[in-house]
Formats: sequence, structure tokens, C-alpha cells
Amino acid sequence: MGDAAYQWDFQVIWDYRDVFARAIGLTLSLAALTILFGMVLGLVLSLLRMSPLKVVRWPATAWVELLRAVPPLVLVVWIYYCLPILLGLSMPAFQTAVLALSLYSSAFFAEIFRAGLQSIDRGLVEAASSVGMTRSQALRRVVLPLASQRMLPPLVSQCVLVVKNTALAGYIAVADILYQGQQISVQTFRPLEVLTTVAVIFLVLIVPMTMGANVIESHIRRKYYR
Repeated sequence: MGDAAYQWDFQVIWDYRDVFARAIGLTLSLAALTILFGMVLGLVLSLLRMSPLKVVRWPATAWVELLRAVPPLVLVVWIYYCLPILLGLSMPAFQTAVLALSLYSSAFFAEIFRAGLQSIDRGLVEAASSVGMTRSQALRRVVLPLASQRMLPPLVSQCVLVVKNTALAGYIAVADILYQGQQISVQTFRPLEVLTTVAVIFLVLIVPMTMGANVIESHIRRKYYR
């Protein structure tokens, strides 16, 4: 039985360290671009959803609900394979992954922004106006600090999901961490070492994000709720 026991050998990780380093850089770039574009589009969608004009609010609401209902992998694969057929628009795999994941995450960012802004009591804005603040000052000094504190935990959670969703880019041959890990495990016949390393890398990327969010949230509490 001892002869049949699996012998761990992490030398393969060191041998492919350059490949893993490039994959980590690509994954971080993909996540950063997705978060940036997703937040910008999400903010626009949230403002449209809060518009008093139905002609603006209803299409934005329908768009958000549609994106939330579609699995992210389906969106990635559909844009990569179907969009060129329908529109003749072909993009490299990396840009396709950024577009698809940004569209998908924007729907969730939109709901976070909308819920955070609408959670602020209008009485606070009126109180700020009564002491001489302009609308922009009330927004900057009252609404945004309070809304930011409430939005921070779900924003961080969504950013963590974005990092996790980058693994879906491998389905269209984007050389991210998981894709490269799968390729290396096939070449070396060391799936346990390689895929365990992939899991550890994701932990190292994600845990600091949550810890940093806790530090920022504590700072906001001390600053505005002393």
C-alpha cells in the first residue's frame, strides 16, 4: 500500500514559475479591467434605473435583469463565438473576456450602487441644505460617505467574484491561471501539485482584498461615527 501512495513533487511548480508569473499578471489585468469597466457601466445603469423617466428607467432595468439572469460562462462563449457570426465583429480572446465579464459584473455593480444611494434618508439631505450646504456639498459630505460605507462590503464581495470569474476566460483560451494550470498538469501528469498551487494563488489574491476592505470600513467608521 505504501508503494501505491502518491508522491508529491512540487518541483514542477518551480520549473514552470515563469508561466505561472505571466498567468498571474494576465489574470490581475483581466480582473482590474473588468472591475473598472464594470463599475463605470454599473454606475451609469444605476443612475438610469433611478431616473424618473420611464423611457429611460425601464430599458435600464430590463438590461440589468437580463444580464443578471445569464450565466457568465454562457455570456463569454456567446460573445466569442456568436458575435462574429451575427455582426462580423471578431475580437481577441482577452478583449472578449473583458467585455463579457464587464457586462456581467456591471449588472451587479449597478444594483449595489442603486441600493446604496437609495438607502440614504432624504431627510439627511434636507438637513444638510438647511445648514447652508449646496446640493453638491451635501452629496460629497453626507450622501457619499454614508453610502460608501454601506456599499463597501457588497462591492468587495463583487470584486472577489470578478477575480473568481476570470477563470471562465480559459474556456476561450485566455492564458489565465487556471488555463495554464490545466495545460501544465496535462503536460507533466502532476494535477494535484499544479491545481493545488492554482487554488493557493487564488487564495493569495483574494484574501488581501477582503482584509483591505475591513481596514477601509473601520477607517470610515472611525471618521464619521466617532
